Amino acid sequence: MSKRHITVGQQTWALLCKNFLRKWRMKRETSLEWFFSFLLVLFTYLFSSNVHQDNDFPQMPAVDLGRVDNFNDSNYVVTFAPESKTTQEIMNKVASAPFMKGRTITGWPDEKSMNKLDLNYSMDAVRVIFNDNFSYHLKFFWGGRIPKMKEHRDHSAHCQTVDEKVTCEGSMFWEKGFIAFQAAINAAIIEITTNHSVMEELMSVTGINMKILPFIAQEGVTTDFFIFFCIISFSTLIYYVSVNVTQERQCMKSLMTMMGLRESAFWLSWGLMYTGFIFIMATLMALIVKSTHVVVLTGFAVVFTLFLLYGMSLITLAFLMSVLVKKPFLSGLVVYLLTVFWGSLGFTALYRHLPAFLEWTLCLLSPFAFTAGMAQLLHLDYDVNANSHLDSSNNPNLIIAILFMLVFDTLLYLVLTLYFDKIFPTEYGRRHSPCFFLKSSFWFQHRKADHVALENEIDLDSPSNDAFEPVPPEFQGKEAIRIKNLKKEYKKGKNERVEALKGLVFDIYEGQITALLGHSGAGKTTLLNMLSGLSVPTSGSVTIYNHSPSEAADLETVSKLTGVCPQSNVQFGFLTVRENLWLFAKIKGIQPHEAKQEVQRVLRDLEMESIQDILAQNLSGGQKRKLTFGIAILGDPQILLLDEPTAGSDPLSRHRVWNLLKERKLDRVILFSTQFMDEADILADRKVFISNGKLKCAGSSLFLKKKWGIGYHLSLHLNEMCNPDNVTSLVKQHIPDAKLTAQSEEKLVYTLPLGRTNKFPDLYRDLDRCSNQGIENYGVSMTTLNEVFLKLEGKSAMDESDSGIWGQLQRDRTKDPGSLVELEQLLSSCHEAKNAVRGMVLWRQQACAIARVRFLKLKNEKKTLMTILLLLGISFFPQLLEHLFYELYQKSYSWGLSPNMYFRSPGQPPQAPLTHLLVINKTGSSIENFIHSLRRQNIALEVDAFGTRHGPDEPSYNGAITVSGDDKDHRFSIACNTKRLNCFPVLMDIISNGLLGILNSSEHIQTDRSTYFEEHTSDEYGYMSNAFFWIPVAACFTPYIAMSSIGDYKITIFSIVATDINEYEFVGLLPCTILIPPFTLIGSLFIFSEISPDSMDYVGSSEHYILYLALLIVRRHFHLNVHA
Repeated sequence: MSKRHITVGQQTWALLCKNFLRKWRMKRETSLEWFFSFLLVLFTYLFSSNVHQDNDFPQMPAVDLGRVDNFNDSNYVVTFAPESKTTQEIMNKVASAPFMKGRTITGWPDEKSMNKLDLNYSMDAVRVIFNDNFSYHLKFFWGGRIPKMKEHRDHSAHCQTVDEKVTCEGSMFWEKGFIAFQAAINAAIIEITTNHSVMEELMSVTGINMKILPFIAQEGVTTDFFIFFCIISFSTLIYYVSVNVTQERQCMKSLMTMMGLRESAFWLSWGLMYTGFIFIMATLMALIVKSTHVVVLTGFAVVFTLFLLYGMSLITLAFLMSVLVKKPFLSGLVVYLLTVFWGSLGFTALYRHLPAFLEWTLCLLSPFAFTAGMAQLLHLDYDVNANSHLDSSNNPNLIIAILFMLVFDTLLYLVLTLYFDKIFPTEYGRRHSPCFFLKSSFWFQHRKADHVALENEIDLDSPSNDAFEPVPPEFQGKEAIRIKNLKKEYKKGKNERVEALKGLVFDIYEGQITALLGHSGAGKTTLLNMLSGLSVPTSGSVTIYNHSPSEAADLETVSKLTGVCPQSNVQFGFLTVRENLWLFAKIKGIQPHEAKQEVQRVLRDLEMESIQDILAQNLSGGQKRKLTFGIAILGDPQILLLDEPTAGSDPLSRHRVWNLLKERKLDRVILFSTQFMDEADILADRKVFISNGKLKCAGSSLFLKKKWGIGYHLSLHLNEMCNPDNVTSLVKQHIPDAKLTAQSEEKLVYTLPLGRTNKFPDLYRDLDRCSNQGIENYGVSMTTLNEVFLKLEGKSAMDESDSGIWGQLQRDRTKDPGSLVELEQLLSSCHEAKNAVRGMVLWRQQACAIARVRFLKLKNEKKTLMTILLLLGISFFPQLLEHLFYELYQKSYSWGLSPNMYFRSPGQPPQAPLTHLLVINKTGSSIENFIHSLRRQNIALEVDAFGTRHGPDEPSYNGAITVSGDDKDHRFSIACNTKRLNCFPVLMDIISNGLLGILNSSEHIQTDRSTYFEEHTSDEYGYMSNAFFWIPVAACFTPYIAMSSIGDYKITIFSIVATDINEYEFVGLLPCTILIPPFTLIGSLFIFSEISPDSMDYVGSSEHYILYLALLIVRRHFHLNVHA
């Protein structure tokens, strides 16, 4: 036996080589993987270089917007609600404002009534909705007198350069009348509350845009799209890693684990390879980001690290999904959808819509963390000015925190992968309890003394009845495998459980070849799986040289001693025979200098030198089985567990395997199962019969034949002179209970009881004397193991029913006789129509019949129908989402204007983008009353009491208030940072509440900015929502159409119809069967369009979409049928 030393490094290297060989050999898959990856990179580059725009925004001086009462636009109407005494009084005061001369104000009972306002004036209407006497909504038409731009869409500081002229969105509040109405309403409320007029003070407020320092301006929407392309930049690679890992985990991982594979080596091999791929993609994406100036101030290394860590987190996320989702395609799809959804959720970080705690919590989702990281890089560009060049090293906290979260996500997903891999094993894996990591045995392994044989142990529980042959004395104490009261149950359905093994008790001895015999489903494979550690017993125990394979601590030791040939072939189809052997030699821990010699020895022993360079996928069934056996005997293991090792092999290969096993049985333990009784008879020293999970008998061939055999067979060959009756009389004269079991003109066969062997010599002598009576020759043979097997089972083996398409169709018909009747009626209608109609009429009738067949099939395939309905429900979701989005979109343009939007509260730690409020005193005297009134609004102030600073030249602040005039007649000037869109309304409320506080009022004025929309404003989203709706609808049907059409070729429907029509009609029927489903889909699409919520708005305009999709479906469906 070769010395084994299993290391994670050796196994990882072997599996890594295997993975690269897979990529090299499977060129089509690899080409598609990299083609689509590079295509996405190329598209991202072209989009960024041609569509995305970034500008070095130049320094701009401060801009004076003038006084509030400079507003003189008269093209508007003013309405308010609800109409009450106080609100009427307030609005009467507003009417006295300078800009309101000649304007009428209309009151309404409530806002709903206000919607009846003449639509000709609705776009120029100013609506004032009072919540109470000090709180109101100032509503303008969306995009009319207030900015459309969102508050945090500050990629360009809310400013645009048009014809070398800079315009800023925040100025619209001042120029279009919002500030004028706000000041007038606030002044009216103050006057009614305090009986003191401040209309002049508020109307004289001047507004100034602060100077703009140079910064990097980004295009908002194109930047969003670019970030989205970055989110999905690794999607192709991650899809393939999900599919490949899921497939290999389901098919091979457990089988490799029982040969000694460490789980960490499996995950590392895939992780290292795809980390290399991610490294290449991350380099390309970082180069694109830097070369196209999406990110300017941050260095290449930081951008590259962000992409690299994001890609690594996606790899471990794919690992996690490969454990949680069993289907390879679905695991890849789920990872992609999670990437898109979580990444898109990260745009809330870009626009700073989330609280800091929630944002960092969501960073546990790596796509969200990546989007947040990209947002931070962009914020560094447009939150700072060029006078202080900023790299991540100068402001490391946020960027490093994001990178740390991506590392944490990677480790978290990897830990969850390892955890759920034990909780949700594959078909052949071992299921652990959810709290397995709390057991001490998981962390600490207790070594046991290795036993060459259990010489000092006596089996007290071995069966002692006469169905079990006593063990020869030379094997006493050599019990290598001990099985005691072994039971195994499987769950079937919700409440039913099936017993696969029922209390097995027997031993397997060193130096013997033991055969497991029994009918299919007897439990042989289940027993071998438990011996190899693939599954654990429900109760009872199994020990192999005093080690329990059901204990994780002992399994590694057992795997080093054991070679396993499972029932399914174990090999990688894209590797050659030699490469498969080399790979598994490395997995088994065979030393590198011995592996080559060991592989050569196995090739020579099994006579596989001629096929050593052939890919395993090109081998015949018998050659694949021989390769699996060769993998099992690699390293000359102490124990061989073989599950039908010669199944499908030719006679020469079988004898070669037999000879190898006989040569190796000395000081070895060999246990194999087989369905060939002659193989067990020739090869095995001891046979163990299992029936329905129970142990029936055990012993040598001679013992079993004597105990369970039916006797000896006497065969006599006759000529035409022989009288069979005389021969029968002669045989019964010596052995009265002999039975004639077979008779023909040339042969007679008798069964002779085992207990009459003493009569055989006399019988032979008399038969020799009767040679002149027509007996040419005779022979005696002992009963076979086949007969023992049949007698033990109590019945003859029955051939299994055909499982082909005809058998499946028959079973389907039996399950649903109603569908059979409907089917026969349809087919008979096609058949009868032949004699009645011809030509196009016949074609139309057959088309209707085939269409109805398809609908009946869909009705009877409930699982398929439910799947399609589920997909349709998902497809309708975007339509519902559109309407929800529309409602939320309207509400998102309605929010309260409060100081905490831009200014910190006293004692609050620094938090971007909040700053102190700068207050500059240019009155020449104390303004402590006003300062105190401002502090009562919970604002952190920075006061320049001597007036040395100039507010418009302080862009490091979000806003500044300059107070001038004298003690009794203050004048105010407000300067706003253009990046703070609602700064002017906020500062106007601050000043108003400051004046209200000076006048000894404890009340607080609250202005809410709101918008109203025209009905049917959602038309602009119609095309987008259509695309998101129709594509999934089409995708729901086309796979079913394709699979249904292929199925029709395999069942009797098509053949029955086709047999009764001539060649012309067949040519007509073929396009009929191909074209009916897609055009049925076209009709369905039109129906769905009519019942969709916005059908009146855009169904007509979306017909070209339907026609385009229908043509694509027809083309795709046609190709699928042709290839089928």
